[in-house]
Amino acid sequence: MRRMEVRLMDARIKSFDVSDLQIPKQRRSEQARRTNARVTEVCERLRSLASELGPGNRLPTIRELCSRLNTSSATLTTALDLLENEQLFYRKERQGIFVSDLLLKRSVHIVFNNSLIANNAASPFWSLLCGRLALVAEQRAKSKNEHISFHFLWRDMPQPIPDEHIALLNSPSVDGSLIIGFNAHSFEHVSLLSKPHVVFAGGGDWMVQYDEATSARLAADVLVRKNCQRIGYWSAKEEDPTSPFDQAHYFYQALQQQHFPVDRAQFRAISGMSTPMRRPLTSQERGYLLVKDVFGSAQEERPDGIYISDDLVTDGALVAFDELGIHVGQDVHLVSLANTDSPILFGRTQNITLLEQDSEELVRGMFSLLESLLNGMGPTQQSVYIQPHLREV
Repeated sequence: MRRMEVRLMDARIKSFDVSDLQIPKQRRSEQARRTNARVTEVCERLRSLASELGPGNRLPTIRELCSRLNTSSATLTTALDLLENEQLFYRKERQGIFVSDLLLKRSVHIVFNNSLIANNAASPFWSLLCGRLALVAEQRAKSKNEHISFHFLWRDMPQPIPDEHIALLNSPSVDGSLIIGFNAHSFEHVSLLSKPHVVFAGGGDWMVQYDEATSARLAADVLVRKNCQRIGYWSAKEEDPTSPFDQAHYFYQALQQQHFPVDRAQFRAISGMSTPMRRPLTSQERGYLLVKDVFGSAQEERPDGIYISDDLVTDGALVAFDELGIHVGQDVHLVSLANTDSPILFGRTQNITLLEQDSEELVRGMFSLLESLLNGMGPTQQSVYIQPHLREV
């Protein structure tokens, strides 16, 4: 008897057609779109309600909200969960749901490309910049009533902002953003962010940059005033002095404006080389090898004045100058870019003219520009330039 029952059950199962209960794919897609649209609508109405109630006040009960918003408890719960993740609401056990104190705060997100620190391990600049961002953000959180969130990502440069962060930075809960080491434009130069944003070390609608043109002009002024006859330009990578995209171009122009005879052979870099261990040369090693190459022989056309656009190159060059017995400030005059508070050239700048770039001024410039954009008072120019500080010997 039991066997008979099993066989009958099997027969019923085999005759059952699951497809009879399946919802067509198109219909499921339409239902999902309607559900998402309804959740979005409820979110917007809850935001308006939060603004009416103000920070710290309690929302009506779930039943009252469902009636007031003419929605189901499932849709309301989904919307409340989303807005709680955005920190617009918070829950107190057995007391209800309350409007967050962050409601009237501006929400600013900082996206930092960590590969800048890892790929430039010898330079303390990016670590200094990161520390300055954290310090200024903490100060502004207290004085400007801003809620600031950090996002540390790792991507090769140059890359656009990752898709998941584009969605975040464009969300209604975000007022603006600071982007370090990413492009806020696509590879087709289309803006990815609809909200105000400021970019450093990348591209975007609004950018803050160090003023390389002013640095080059000041360097040229110093070396010409020191009566240098053969002025050179050294960098960590090959640059074309006639290309407007290279930093060397600004120095090339500055010398021409001084009516100084420019020798393009004095624009030098050591590139395309590696160590015996087959790793790339560091910037210090490039500076060291430049001095050995240019000053190590008896050639007569070596420079008596050099503008070095990287303090790490200067660091390596000073070691080689010492080894060769060449006195900086007497045999050759140096002007070098440097970073304020960087330990790279510590104790060896007595005879060097420095053009210091201050990371704190850069950070404050980024926040200041973003605040102007949020207040509807952005500058007429796409880029704001941070000026160098001349420390002349």
